[in-house]
This record gives sequence, C-alpha cells and structure tokens, in this order.
Amino acid sequence: MKGGNEMSNQIQQKTILFTIGRAGYPVTRCIQIAKLLASHRILFAASEKQTLVLQKLDQQGFAPLSYVSKADLKKLLQEHEPDVVISDGGDTDIDEGKLLSSLVPVTLHFDDFGEGGKAATRVVQSLYHEDREQVPSHYVIGPSAFIVPEELEPYANSGLKQTTALPLPHVVVTFADADADNLSYRTLRHLLHLQIPLAITVALHSSYPHSRDDLKLMALGRKQTRIVDCDDPIQLISESDLVICDASYTPYHVAVIGKPCIVIAEDEREAQHAFPKEANGFIYLGLGRKLKQSHLQNAVMETILHPNRSVRAIKKQLSLKLGTNNLNMQRFLEKIIQEEAREITK
Repeated sequence: MKGGNEMSNQIQQKTILFTIGRAGYPVTRCIQIAKLLASHRILFAASEKQTLVLQKLDQQGFAPLSYVSKADLKKLLQEHEPDVVISDGGDTDIDEGKLLSSLVPVTLHFDDFGEGGKAATRVVQSLYHEDREQVPSHYVIGPSAFIVPEELEPYANSGLKQTTALPLPHVVVTFADADADNLSYRTLRHLLHLQIPLAITVALHSSYPHSRDDLKLMALGRKQTRIVDCDDPIQLISESDLVICDASYTPYHVAVIGKPCIVIAEDEREAQHAFPKEANGFIYLGLGRKLKQSHLQNAVMETILHPNRSVRAIKKQLSLKLGTNNLNMQRFLEKIIQEEAREITK
C-alpha cells in the first residue's frame, strides 16, 4: 500500500490538451486516452470546421474549445498553457509542429505522416507502413499503438464463439468515413453475383456521400440483404461470419474481436498500411478501384467453404493481444509525460 502511495506521489498532475483534426476513430481514440489519463487536467480543442468532432465531445460530456485559424490555436495554447499536447487526426506541417513544440513542453502526435511530426516529442503510428526506410528514433510504430475504444472491450476475443443469429453465413461490409470510391456499392454488386446463399449487411457511415437509394434498390433483389446507417459497426462485426472492410482502423477493431476479414484499400494511402495483411490474419485484396470481381468472390468462397482457414486467421489476429494495448499505452504515456517534464525542469 505504501508503494502505491509513493507511486501516486511521483505522478504530477499535468494539463493535457487534445487537438483533434478528424472525426471517426481519432476522436474516439482521444476520448479513450483522456480516460486513461484521467488523473490529469484534460482539455479538448478542434477547429470550428470539425463539427462532428465537437458534437461527439459535447455528447460525451466534455466542453471542447474551438478555434478558426492557427493563430487562434496559438492564442488558445498561450491562454491555457498546457504541459502536454496530444495531436490526432491529421498530418501536421513543419510550421504547425514547431508552433506546438515551441509553446508546449511535451507534444505527442498520433498517426501523423506530415513533416510536423519531426518536431514532436513522440509520434505514435498505428497506421504504420512497411519498413522501407528507417524512421526517426522518437517514432513508435506497430500494432501496439492501437488504442482499444471502451465500446469494443466487451467484444474482445469473442470471435471464435458462434454468435451469429442468422441461418446463412453473415457478411458485413463496412468502409470507413466517406468511402470516396463507393466501395460499398461495388462490393455489394460483386457479392450479389455469387451463387451461394448469404446474409449481407452493408453499414454506411453518416458521411457516406453517395446515393443510399441505389444500394437499397440493389438489395431488394436478394433476401436477407440490408443497408443500414451505422457510424460504429462494432456490434455488427461481432455478429458476422466474415467482414469486408477498409484498410484503415477497421481491421484493428476486427482483430480485437477476431473475425475472418477481407481488406480492400480505399485509396493509395490506405494501400501503404502494413497491418491488415496475411501475417496478421487478413486477406488483403489491394486497392479497391482496381479490384476484380473474381478476386473478391474467390476470397469470399474460400472463407465460407474452408472454416479451418478462418480459424487459423482468427488465431493470428488474437495472438496479437491487442486487448492489452491500453494498459501498456497508459504506462508509456505517463512515463513520457513525467520523464520529459523532469528533463524540462532540469
């Protein structure tokens, strides 16, 4: 008990300001990190243009600060004098990186592929690339960088259990955010040409910009095919027999649960992500706009008709033990915050 008190005394409370540049998983991640670092004073900030980010923070009971320009952000930092800034949801340029580091003792950037990361205290990359060139020593990359949302924790490691309530194999199609190339439509069209009975759910994000009616019209021709609006498909994924998704953050959600998964990159940037590949238990089909119908259909058939392969894939995913990431990340962040603070004090 005495040791615990000593440890708590060693942790000095800091003011931590989160700046969030994009809706979706980045804001979810920041909220989860804030809960992990709840012993500190927490502030949130986002651009006025990020209405979805500000709305979600409001819904979660936070009172986010908003700014219009980088000059406004600078004033905000000068006013609140945070000890730590955690930047998430976008690439920063070198000027922004230097601005943050000049005003704040500790700067942590998540999934920042811009030049601004070079000025940060640490950069944490869960959307890491293949090791083609050496990364700077202050970059932390790999699956251990993924923060598990609180909503996902009840479903962790449940994938080997039979949870489907449908008599047919249930395929869940979910592409993140705007799905610019409308891979939801293309994937459904290819699936409907398969001559095997399937239950299909296509989950559309609220920012999906294409015609929902086109999808619903196509779904009318096949029983047990439905189109749903869903920003958080965790439960759908848990109820599936096969997931078809983007190559961004969704594969991480899948791997926490453990499900057979076909991954299709939404754009060239996603195509560089190294996590959702065969070694980690995924079937990766490359860039969506170049996807051939036969390749997707063969991948679906192999998964449905060879359950032993699916079990092996799930075991690969679960062997990553992503469910332990939050505790490890909490320790890592506390260590960085306290050690850097001591260095600055010296």
